[in-house]
Amino acid sequence: MRKYFHIIISLFIVAILVSCEKKETPITLPAKGDGVAMQVDMGENYEFQYFISLQNNNIVHISPTKNWDLAFSCDPNSHAIYLNGAKLMSAINTHKSNMADVGAGDTSDKADAWKYDNASGNIDSTVIGDWKKSDDVYIIKLSNTSNKVRKIKFLSEDLFQFKFEVADLPAAVPTVITLPKRAQYNYTYFSFDFLAEVPDVEPNKESWDLQVTLYNYTFYDQNPILPYVVNGVLLNPTGTTAYKDSITPYNSINADFALAMPLSNHKDVIGFDWKKYDIDKNLYTVDSRYNYIVKTKSDSYYKLRFLDFYSASGIKGSPKFEFLQLK
Repeated sequence: MRKYFHIIISLFIVAILVSCEKKETPITLPAKGDGVAMQVDMGENYEFQYFISLQNNNIVHISPTKNWDLAFSCDPNSHAIYLNGAKLMSAINTHKSNMADVGAGDTSDKADAWKYDNASGNIDSTVIGDWKKSDDVYIIKLSNTSNKVRKIKFLSEDLFQFKFEVADLPAAVPTVITLPKRAQYNYTYFSFDFLAEVPDVEPNKESWDLQVTLYNYTFYDQNPILPYVVNGVLLNPTGTTAYKDSITPYNSINADFALAMPLSNHKDVIGFDWKKYDIDKNLYTVDSRYNYIVKTKSDSYYKLRFLDFYSASGIKGSPKFEFLQLK
């Protein structure tokens, strides 16, 4: 009897230990090379985004991922407005020019009626596009987890400010908003909740190269298409370009190789698929096939690869990567 009692106790202890194990466990990492290693902690729920300078080997700025709704381009040659992909925001063009004529009847419960920005950052792949070419009112859905919507019409822009009007549905009287336009930043950020600019989302555009953040990626191979929030790396649209390689070993990439590669200014060249999710094991693993060439605005070339997605304590949301200057 005592023998069986000990067996039962042992099994009980094992059950407790198994139940206390972390569901997501770090795996064996790729061997570190001669480059500089950096790791950022976005939080297990990816609450924070990081702006990285490769040249200075430092974190330039940290800010929340979801405290803004619209990003107005400060580039004098662009009239783009971006939705916050971290919140999976979407929009409908009503093709009406009068705010008072737009009401709840202009929304839709059809999934394909709501459009999402493409992660490339190209203005022709955004929902709103070049707003100066349109006099239309848009309806913006503030997230994929809420039915909150706003209607908006863009009015004017000059060297120093943006002007537009917003309203709830079906509110008839819009609020006119004026936002500053600052040449030292890529974007001016706006919040519908506060009807005001959101400061300190990003640092000076000349000070960083890569942004580790959340954004929307649309899987067009799904039926229906699937917009999805992913965790990945975007390029600074001011002067940073990159190339993604899945053939050449990291240690074989040198300056000659980097200089010969066709670089792209699409913001999501590095993207999110440097990691894979194993449903059975409930963990992410780094896809060691992928290496990247990054050219900064100062014409410096770097090679970069990812090493991990977990912190030392086994918590997800801590991308670790290494990079080495080639030129």
